[in-house]
Amino acid sequence: MGLGTIIVAGGGVVRDGVVHELRELVDRTQTGVFNSWAAKGLFQWDNPAHLGTIGLQRDDLVLAQLNQADEVLMLGMDEAEIPRALLMALGVTWRDVNTNEISALQIDVRETVITRPALYGALAAVCQPMYTQDTMPMNPARAAADLATYMPENAFVTADANICGFWLGRTFPTRQLGSVLLPTNPTPGFAATAALTAARIGQTAVVVTDSIDDVTESVLERARSIGSAFVVEVWSQDAQPLSSQDRMLQLQIAMQSGGVVTLALGVDFSRRKDLEEVAGPICVWGL
Repeated sequence: MGLGTIIVAGGGVVRDGVVHELRELVDRTQTGVFNSWAAKGLFQWDNPAHLGTIGLQRDDLVLAQLNQADEVLMLGMDEAEIPRALLMALGVTWRDVNTNEISALQIDVRETVITRPALYGALAAVCQPMYTQDTMPMNPARAAADLATYMPENAFVTADANICGFWLGRTFPTRQLGSVLLPTNPTPGFAATAALTAARIGQTAVVVTDSIDDVTESVLERARSIGSAFVVEVWSQDAQPLSSQDRMLQLQIAMQSGGVVTLALGVDFSRRKDLEEVAGPICVWGL
């Protein structure tokens, strides 16, 4: 017996402003939803309809058991988020759905949401222990989880298409839509530009990156020249290790100081091997 219908939602759902319609459809039909990293927060991390974030690692689609679904609806999903050739290779029965077609979708109503496929549990078994580990340098999952706890309501964390963006996409516990903002495709200066735009309307943002490239530096210079305020946290193997408490204090002081503040945090990126043992090599953004 198949898994029924599964929805895989991409960044187009957010861009086209149809999040409410998707949530109504899911509430009405009890359909499970995977999201791409560009659509994190469609459902809170512990919502039964939330099946997990997909497309970041080679084996995500296999562990998601999409080939066991009666049909997979690709909703607002860019080719860069999930290449359709991968679905074909796995024998997945799928079709693309325009975001303006949500209200007209005919989906069988389930009595309860499906049991989450293997992807969610396999990743949780690795990530959940990391969330509470006090090792130094800090592991990236703990760094992401602490940020999620620290950030005030309506604030967000953003990163470019780099290893920090991967870790946020894979391990940031989403409380609400927009709490983490990641690019669909590599776009130089994406994160700094998002933070600058937010600062102009009084919204709090934290940029997480592994280095500051020339484009990002030019955006930061622009932000300083107009008196914008946000924090840039550089995660590095070489930076001074900090405890969770000291890192949170450092962030708090930086946010209260105003202006564009750059911080450094020692992070153990070798922990990617723990995730790769479960879901294969990282495949997003050519990392």
